[in-house]
Amino acid sequence: MSDARTPSATPAPARWIPQVRLGWETRNVRWWLWGAAGTVVVVAGTAMAVWGMFPMDLHGPGHFAGIMAPTCGLTRSTVAVFRGDLAMAWRYNPLGLLIAFGAVAALARLAAGAVTGRWLALRVRPGRAGWIILALALVALEIRQQSQAELLMTTGLR
Repeated sequence: MSDARTPSATPAPARWIPQVRLGWETRNVRWWLWGAAGTVVVVAGTAMAVWGMFPMDLHGPGHFAGIMAPTCGLTRSTVAVFRGDLAMAWRYNPLGLLIAFGAVAALARLAAGAVTGRWLALRVRPGRAGWIILALALVALEIRQQSQAELLMTTGLR
């Protein structure tokens, strides 16, 4: 008989607790796309806040049947943030507040990094608990948006 040990059949323990690290990088290789996306959201949101929403309807067939997705009202919510109406933004979709403020933060990070040459880097590993919380939040948002179906089926902001 040999003394060779076989690998354990039990998997390594999963990381349950989310981990967040904040640091500085000298290159903007991984994160430039977030800055570009933030720029697009800020420019488009500001333009729609000033001149009005786009005159086209981008809803899917489920929307017209009264089935709301978690993203229903997201554009109107983001535009309401850029108009300064946070209460209306919350009514349309609470996620719009996160999108608008995240876009402004990404644009500010891009501008500050371009000036200083140092880029702020945020690394998040959600772990199992983080993924479970995210899934529950999306289910709660779906339920909330469905309860707002009457508002979301209206024409909305102009």
